[in-house]
Amino acid sequence: MEDSDRVKFRSKFISENKELVDWLQTNRYSNSFLESIYTKILRCELPLTDKQLQGVKNSMGYMLKKVEQETVRVELEKVHSDDTPSGAYVGVEKTRYDMTLKFKGTRKTSRGFVIHNFVDKEGNFLMTFANEQLIIEDHSIEIGDCFTCKATVNRHSLNEFDPSNKFKQTVLNRIKYNKYLGNKENANVS
Repeated sequence: MEDSDRVKFRSKFISENKELVDWLQTNRYSNSFLESIYTKILRCELPLTDKQLQGVKNSMGYMLKKVEQETVRVELEKVHSDDTPSGAYVGVEKTRYDMTLKFKGTRKTSRGFVIHNFVDKEGNFLMTFANEQLIIEDHSIEIGDCFTCKATVNRHSLNEFDPSNKFKQTVLNRIKYNKYLGNKENANVS
């Protein structure tokens, strides 16, 4: 293909994919893939493969969705900036306590840690970082299971992960799980 044909082909490609090319020009430095595709367009190294085009479209969709989610989050933070967090802190920091807790769930962090969430009898939120599944007395803990333990209150924090649902939480460490108490939610009623 001669240079003049390449330039014509590029002009046609750009006019047919204007929105995509404009977005690519603005976001080309987001990652090396987008930068390489933009360079191919500038150098008239066309046509792009179907996989390359789909990759750019997928990146565009992902990044636009991310911007939209962040916009919603910022708006929620403005609306709920004066909300009073629910719950209360448990104990005094750096002090060890005997506790009775109910397991509420687990989630993984981007760093590979596991966060275990609990609630006490008063409805206060507690959590701990771990890298393992909870097992007490050979029982694999499930949501709703209650147990006793001894734990140190590491710190008190405000959980603002969801701006519309802020709550105080107590971060525990050095947990020694003692006794499995059961699960009222999964109990068989005869």
